[in-house]
Amino acid sequence: MSTKSENPYLIRWSKFASGERMPFLVPRAIGVPLEPPTFWILATRRAFGLQPNTLANELRALSHLFLWGDARGVDVVERIREGIFFSLSETLDIVNFCSRRVAEAIAEIHERLSNVVKLQTRRKRKVQVVGFEEKRNRLAAIRSFIAFTSADILSSLARWPQRHQQYGAVRNQFLELIDGHIAGLAKTGRHDLDLPEGLAAAAVKRLREVIEPDHPENPFHPSVRFRNYLIVRLLLDLGIRRGELLGIKVADCELGSRGQITIHRRPDDPEDPRPEKPATKTKARDLALSPRLAEILHEYIVHHRARIPNARRHPFLIVSTDSGKPMSLSNVNKIMEALRDRVPDMPEELGPHRLRHTWNEAFSDDMDAKKVSAEDEVKWRTRLQGWRSEMSAQAYLRRTVRRRSNAALREMQEKLDIATSRGDE
Repeated sequence: MSTKSENPYLIRWSKFASGERMPFLVPRAIGVPLEPPTFWILATRRAFGLQPNTLANELRALSHLFLWGDARGVDVVERIREGIFFSLSETLDIVNFCSRRVAEAIAEIHERLSNVVKLQTRRKRKVQVVGFEEKRNRLAAIRSFIAFTSADILSSLARWPQRHQQYGAVRNQFLELIDGHIAGLAKTGRHDLDLPEGLAAAAVKRLREVIEPDHPENPFHPSVRFRNYLIVRLLLDLGIRRGELLGIKVADCELGSRGQITIHRRPDDPEDPRPEKPATKTKARDLALSPRLAEILHEYIVHHRARIPNARRHPFLIVSTDSGKPMSLSNVNKIMEALRDRVPDMPEELGPHRLRHTWNEAFSDDMDAKKVSAEDEVKWRTRLQGWRSEMSAQAYLRRTVRRRSNAALREMQEKLDIATSRGDE
């Protein structure tokens, strides 16, 4: 029996004969994958070539629709099959429900199942909400699932024109409502107040100092200091993702004065024994290494990794010092958590992805100093970050434009202040 804090919907993995891993949405109570979400994820999302971890994230987003159904006593799939869909008030409730954190959603389910309605308690309780991007992802997955599932049902009604017309009209009305809410969420992110930010210069300096293996404030056990030093340096100096870092193999590292690392895309790599395999979402690319970074990498491979038991049994660069197995995604987060908790003045927002933003800001500063054109800056950033579209780089160009325009504004104000103090007209 599940506890009140357990999510009633799990993501479970299966492996095909080809070795490819696939996630499935499984109700904890029955232990069998839900058929409609399985059909949806296989027929549409997997067909687009999405990474297994991305498919799992989409199923997690979709599970919020089923959590809503459990909280409201609504059979979601039956509503779609019968062509009832959801009323206007229910649709608005689904949209609002997608703002809730999973723990809040589970609490609502248990309130309904307990048959105790505590209106005053519910009004007083401060509901924790997710960011607009997470809410949008949930609504987008729900919209895609309902559109696909209902399209299959609609096609089977072609022999009954009146029923086909009625079903299609209700379906279109619901999808239009959801589309409006998704579009509204997308617009909220189009100003420059929520552009991705990196760490402040002082925080970067502090991080680079304290992560040195011989620094007196280094918070890690001596046996893992050099490995953790390499991890932070690679994230800071290359701007790579956490999954890309953990996907690097020793053979991907070319050392020497003109060293480089190759970031590969290896979906469902048969050499990777990890249950949750790190995914490279971006394009494969070669990234140059400074002489110092190549030296650090060489020292780790030759003098640290080589001495860890069982590390030679697999090709991955970053390993656990205890078991020699490839490091897990969660352990990278734990390294960042230890730095935040144990090192004074370390920012709360320190994390692998924040270091990627920090790299992008440093890249912008360097492009400014070199007077590189905006067009070339976007092209170079797109290649180095492995993005398929230059649109991803535009956000950082907007950040650069914001910074330059604010600098010009301050300079203009200072000139006006000087002119006023002199009595100039």
